[in-house]
Amino acid sequence: PCQAPGQQEQHLHLMMQLLRPQDAIRLAVRLESARPRRVRYLLLVRPEEAGAEAETALLGVDFAHEGATRCTLGMVLPLWSDTQVFLDGDG
Repeated sequence: PCQAPGQQEQHLHLMMQLLRPQDAIRLAVRLESARPRRVRYLLLVRPEEAGAEAETALLGVDFAHEGATRCTLGMVLPLWSDTQVFLDGDG
């Protein structure tokens, strides 16, 4: 679906507000949602300081609809050195 200009930037700004000041979004992927209006993202988050790779996590973030002015954290998955993550399906 087409997003309004700046909508993705607004979503990124709102997602950054969920994080600690030392954290940074390394990757953000918009996912398909089973609910028609809900907007979902999968984030790869890691602190900006050197040597903090051990604190990397996957976060699931939800917006109630395209123009929502707040988001919620739906999933937190810490990634350890021996973690394997497989994303499967059409989304």
